[in-house]
Amino acid sequence: MEAKPTILVVDDERDLADLYATWVADEYAVRTAYNGQSALDQADEDVDVLLLDRQMPDRSGDEVLSQIRARGLDCWVIMITAVDPGLDIVELEIDDYVTKPVTRSTLIRIVENLRVQSRYTDTGRRRLTSISNKMETLEDESQITDVEETDAYRELEADMKKLSDSLVDVAEDER
Repeated sequence: MEAKPTILVVDDERDLADLYATWVADEYAVRTAYNGQSALDQADEDVDVLLLDRQMPDRSGDEVLSQIRARGLDCWVIMITAVDPGLDIVELEIDDYVTKPVTRSTLIRIVENLRVQSRYTDTGRRRLTSISNKMETLEDESQITDVEETDAYRELEADMKKLSDSLVDVAEDER
């Protein structure tokens, strides 16, 4: 029997963290952390998906993310937060960004989409998914007027085109 993928749920709002954990517990092994330090203590190579709150009192989600990436942990990261997305998400090494409140169906859909993506091991496809999700987040939820006209957004578009073109080239070479 294959082991269940592991999700680490991190949110300083205990009830919310426990709720998210309950929602995914049928399909995943779940760890729960209620602050940034606990998240860092529990984050290891067995974690497949990290559900990470951005605003926590002891250590921000951005700090936790930075330290996890500095350790070389390559888990999928979904930032779930009350903070409206800004252009700063372009630089975050995340795979998706969701603004609270999040519904059970939305959370499960996002996690399942990443689970499907995890079957592809090449980093180009993963990066393409991350860029696409960031662009969609900025388009849908950003408070920035004309987000498509910003340098950061244009950079995402250029990165997406470059990655798409290289993936097409790889696919053609494999034929």
